[in-house]
Amino acid sequence: MRYDKDLFKKVVRFLTVLLFAILNGCAYFNTYYNATQFFWEAEQEIVTASEVELTDNTVDLLNKTVSRCNIVLNDYPESRFRDDAILLRAKAQYHLGEFSLATASLRILATEFPETPLLQEAKLWQIKCDWKSGNQGTALTEITEFLQSLGKDDRWGRITRLRSLGHLTIAEIYEAAGNVDSSLSHLEMAASVAPNRRERINAYFRIAEKAKEENRLPVSLDNYRKVVSSHPDAKRVESAHLEIVRIYRDMEMWEEASREIEKLTTIEKFVGIRADLNLELAKLYEMQERKDDALKRYSLITEEFPKTRASAESYFKLGTATLQEEQDYAEARKYFDNVDKEFRQSTYVPSAKVRVQEIDDLLSDIKAIKELDEKLFGVKPAKEESDELTEKDNQESRPFQLTIQPSENVEKNAADSSAHYQELAGHLYSAGELEAFRFGHFESGMTYFNRIVHHLPPTKRTSQAIYSLSYLLNSEGEVEQAETLRSRLIESYPESEYAAEIRRQTKQEAANVPAEMMIVSESLVEGNPDSAIAQYEKILTVYPTTQYAPVVLLSIAHIYDRRLNNLQKARTVYERIKLEYGETDQAEFAGERIALFDKISAIAPKKETSRDKEKDGN
Repeated sequence: MRYDKDLFKKVVRFLTVLLFAILNGCAYFNTYYNATQFFWEAEQEIVTASEVELTDNTVDLLNKTVSRCNIVLNDYPESRFRDDAILLRAKAQYHLGEFSLATASLRILATEFPETPLLQEAKLWQIKCDWKSGNQGTALTEITEFLQSLGKDDRWGRITRLRSLGHLTIAEIYEAAGNVDSSLSHLEMAASVAPNRRERINAYFRIAEKAKEENRLPVSLDNYRKVVSSHPDAKRVESAHLEIVRIYRDMEMWEEASREIEKLTTIEKFVGIRADLNLELAKLYEMQERKDDALKRYSLITEEFPKTRASAESYFKLGTATLQEEQDYAEARKYFDNVDKEFRQSTYVPSAKVRVQEIDDLLSDIKAIKELDEKLFGVKPAKEESDELTEKDNQESRPFQLTIQPSENVEKNAADSSAHYQELAGHLYSAGELEAFRFGHFESGMTYFNRIVHHLPPTKRTSQAIYSLSYLLNSEGEVEQAETLRSRLIESYPESEYAAEIRRQTKQEAANVPAEMMIVSESLVEGNPDSAIAQYEKILTVYPTTQYAPVVLLSIAHIYDRRLNNLQKARTVYERIKLEYGETDQAEFAGERIALFDKISAIAPKKETSRDKEKDGN
């Protein structure tokens, strides 16, 4: 009996130790498994992200990966997954941009596990870390030698994965160096040796993206077709279908684009992108100059797909059309104001806020002009009969002309009303600048400038108004009137910078290469703004000291600001103008735009997370 009790105790002790060991092993295995899952999700987001910067969710997943790996390494130092955890931590640290920490982890791996087969993969990640840390000179050579050193024994698929990753890394290096052809070539190699369908199709997607960025539309189209044919990720397939439609549109393949949209809108599994498909159809109508159809489609999107990215953009398009075609500022303001309400993460929100502010500024200028006219001339200005509007028809938002002849009043009041005239000229110029140069309403802008030039006594704004009015008249083909104003500017305000600019233009026009290049650049703005920017930048590269530099920079900023809806790049150029040409009118204008951007920055939308994207898609 005694023997049985002792045996029983030994068995219980053994089972307890065994159970503890099993549970302990399960604990570190589960922790490591969770780390690998977090890292896999993060990598999928990195691969599918359209922006270089990591999303908040991706950063969170990578930090969770590092945290779980640290638990395995610190709490279970004898774990058989220790070397795997060290390498996984290094890879997560690399994606987080913590290259020094990643390098330290890789050194620990080499020190503690000199015989582990993971050292081969660690070598590639070490090269990647060195490249990101600034050692760019030898990275290509080292990766090429690394790929050549890979053997053929690939029982577990490890060599295939490393070969694919190596080509992807070379593609990154070439892309950073601006060598597009070599980058695309290695992306194709990565796709050809990818270890599984997902990675292969992801490589095709990257090729398609890069080719589209470089305007190699046939190459991009071919690879997007490969994506939609076999990609396992439904979201990526939807994205590829949308890009195919956009490429058809950009290549002016109208029928193909229409058929693709019609086909996709009838398939139930693509219900998540129907709003975007309708948006592409509206843009297609615009390119075909079917303006009424486009506006009807934009309006339909706001009704049938509210609170989406597409409806936000549609409100912006409707606001732009109302502003440009109808000059109905009150109605346009309502459209622009709805952009933020529809979808706060829309890239059009900052531009819409700027538009709202500009419209408010214009209406404020108009109100001030009317009040000053009443003070100076003793009568309220009346609209011409052809421009009469009811209160309902936006009474406050159109330029007006005085029905009196102001010359006698000017002489009578000039002596004691100088401040009022200066203030009036300031508001007139501000309104004219907004109309002509922000909203593209040349005639309305000229109305305001004309009042400063012909109906007011000399003010601080007169020379500037003469210059702007002559520029607009010349643009409209009124060459003789423009020349008359230029002569007046030189005679009456010879010391002004505007007169100096006219003299320079007149003297150098025949042989001024930068000026000729500017004319070419300006001709590209409407139809091909990216090419216009490239041409303007070429002027600055070839002629860095040209007198036109601030004008060229302001033109680039204007394209980013108005044509491409990229306020961040516009701001960068505006800041450069202020820094390098601080005493010019261009710098003054740049400062005003920066101040306006700052004014709305406090209420700018937060960066969109993957959860926001999923919500929008649903």
